[in-house]
Amino acid sequence: MHPLRSTWPPPRALAVLTGSITLACMLAAAGCGRAQGAAGAPVAASAIGRLTALAHRAAAANGDPAPAWITAVMTTRAKALTSATPGDFVPGSDQVRAFLITMCGHFTAKEASRPPGAKAPAGRYLSLVVDVKTFQVLDFGIAPKPPPVPPASLGPVTHLTRDGR
Repeated sequence: MHPLRSTWPPPRALAVLTGSITLACMLAAAGCGRAQGAAGAPVAASAIGRLTALAHRAAAANGDPAPAWITAVMTTRAKALTSATPGDFVPGSDQVRAFLITMCGHFTAKEASRPPGAKAPAGRYLSLVVDVKTFQVLDFGIAPKPPPVPPASLGPVTHLTRDGR
């Protein structure tokens, strides 16, 4: 006589499956899913040279001609502001396509407006929000810590190098 067998999966397989589903749900709720990271389009190859030159000019003008790294992401101005200048809001900016350039180095914004006698803003992270159509810098941020909204959460990241690759 043969013992009866259950058609249900073994308890261990059921536990693994349940754990996997729970983890996937938690990651999706936390915004760690693939869809959120891929929200923006990749930076067009035709824009990389201009963005690289613009980033290096901004870096040099703010005291570091050779930052450790520079990245660019295509997104909207509203989303770029959450990373570059947290707390800033520009009405209608959720419809404006923009590049977010972020770099790490040692920066001092000597040209920034400030009260008389105040020190120039300084920090390790410099961010630029650039209009996709005109390549005009729309917004500028400098901070001692990494951006609170990582650029990679806004779209595919392109690393910019001096040779434009």
